Amino acid sequence: GDGTISLVDKTLMKETQRTYVGKEPHHLMITPDGSELIVANAASNDLVLLDPKSGAIKRRVSNISDPYQLGYSPDRKWFVSVSLRLDRVDIYHGGDFKLAKRIALGKTPSHVTFDSGSRYAFVTLQDSDEIAAIDLARLEVMWKMKVGKLPAGIFMTPDDQYLFIGVMGQDYVEVIDWRKQK
Repeated sequence: GDGTISLVDKTLMKETQRTYVGKEPHHLMITPDGSELIVANAASNDLVLLDPKSGAIKRRVSNISDPYQLGYSPDRKWFVSVSLRLDRVDIYHGGDFKLAKRIALGKTPSHVTFDSGSRYAFVTLQDSDEIAAIDLARLEVMWKMKVGKLPAGIFMTPDDQYLFIGVMGQDYVEVIDWRKQK
């Protein structure tokens, strides 16, 4: 609730710095080149980019609407921001954070992952008990599929064969053959 992130010394296992980043920081991720750490601030509607070693703020990207979970497509062409409160996914150009497409989805989109070829983004929809596949070439939803209750975390296997879905409402991991939607 204080809008901060902590820098922790891994050797000492001790907080060495605390930095105010904005309202409701949620997920964070390292940029594909490793040069910046991105913090998603849902209520501030922005991203804060930090030096990953020092924790110093390098820059802010404003007008990123309700960023909750974030991801870059493996080819770095697309930056995807999942808007949990607003029931949508925003797709930005990966190099400059310019909005390419806003896609309305079912209730409470939560997490995102990609296939290794950067053709698809997969998003869990917590309160719809679904996953959605977004075609990144066409910037549109390809399909939705029912899964277990309250799906959250989503990961693609390294061979692109299966999606692993963390099903919070039932405490298990669902394994999906996404090509067959089974």
